[in-house]
Amino acid sequence: MRYKKITSLSNQNIKETLKAKKIGQRDTMIIEGYRLLEMAMDSNTDIRRIFFTEDFRSKNEEFLMRLSAHASDLVETTEQIISRISETDSPQGITALVSYKTRELYELSFASDPLIAVCDGLQDPGNLGTIIRTADAAGADAVIVLPGTCNPFMPKAIRATAGSIFGLPLSFVEPEELVGWLMERSISLVVAEAHASKTVYDADFTRPLAFAFGNEAVGVSEYLRYNSDSLVSVPIWGKAESLNVAASAAICLFEVVRQRKIRSKA
Repeated sequence: MRYKKITSLSNQNIKETLKAKKIGQRDTMIIEGYRLLEMAMDSNTDIRRIFFTEDFRSKNEEFLMRLSAHASDLVETTEQIISRISETDSPQGITALVSYKTRELYELSFASDPLIAVCDGLQDPGNLGTIIRTADAAGADAVIVLPGTCNPFMPKAIRATAGSIFGLPLSFVEPEELVGWLMERSISLVVAEAHASKTVYDADFTRPLAFAFGNEAVGVSEYLRYNSDSLVSVPIWGKAESLNVAASAAICLFEVVRQRKIRSKA
C-alpha cells in the first residue's frame, strides 16, 4: 500500500480539506470513521483523499488496503491534524474527503408508486440528516432538497444520516421545477402541515407520492402549500405542543409504508 506522510497544517492538501469543511460545498464532503467509509466504498462514491493516523494504520492495515483501491490519495498524518479535520470530540483516527454526485430530476427513475421525501427550508442539519436516514429506511426513491434548506453535506448532517446519504439519490431543485416535474409524472404532492384538518391516518398514500417537510418554525413555503394535492397533520393526543420535524417525517413516511404493505397483501 502506497501512501504519503503530511505533518504540517500548512500543507496544501490539508488546507484544501479544511477549506472544504468550512465552506460546505454541495459536491464535496468530509466523512469520518470506519463505518461511513465502508458504506462510501460499497456505494462506489468517489473517495478523493483519505487521512489516517499511524496508530490507525497499525491496527487496520487490511481495511486501508481495501480503501486504497477506491481512493485517489492516501495520507498518514498526525492526531492533531485529524482532530482539526474531524467534527467529533473523539476522532476515530481516519477521515476522508469525498465527492458526491447529486442527481438532476431527469436522472431520477422509479418503479411503480414512487415515494419521494422533499425538504423545504430545513435549518437544522441534524433534522435534515435524520430525515434522509428515515427516507432510506422507509424505502423512499429519492430526497429532494429545496432552497433555504441547510447543506446535507455538513458534518452534523452526514453523521445524522448514519450512512444513508450513500443509499439514495439527492437532488437540489427549485420549487417551480419540482412542482412541474411532479405534475408531468402524476406524482401527488402531500405537505406535512401541523394544523391541517386531515391527519396522516385519514389520507390515502397508496398512490405515487412526494411528501414535503418544512422549516422547523414556519413549515413549508406558501408556494408548496398552494400547489399541493393535500395537507396532512400528525395528530397529538398528549400535552406536547408540537413534534420535531424529523419525528413527524418518520411517522408520515412509515404511514405510507404501512398503507402500501396492507394494499399489497389485499
